Amino acid sequence: MSETEDPKRLRPKMGRGSWQFGMWAYGAQVVASAFLAANEFTKGLDHGWDIGFFCLFTVWFLLSAGQVLYMLRVRRNDAQFWGEEDLRRADLERRGRQL
Repeated sequence: MSETEDPKRLRPKMGRGSWQFGMWAYGAQVVASAFLAANEFTKGLDHGWDIGFFCLFTVWFLLSAGQVLYMLRVRRNDAQFWGEEDLRRADLERRGRQL
């Protein structure tokens, strides 16, 4: 990457607020799917296996965990842009109050 070229964002429209909401939502999905998969696993140990729901919840858990990892990557790559946006927003607020 040349020094004159600005770094690219993964998702240019993802701000800090949308990242926080996405992280909260996917984090809740990870917890819920892990609980449901564990519940199906323990229920299967007691009453015989119904493998369908266990596989469904396990796949849901893996997809949600992958999304959380992706969101952490977005945070690592976009944190500098969020700081710049906050500074720009604060400057606009300051100029607006001076009027």
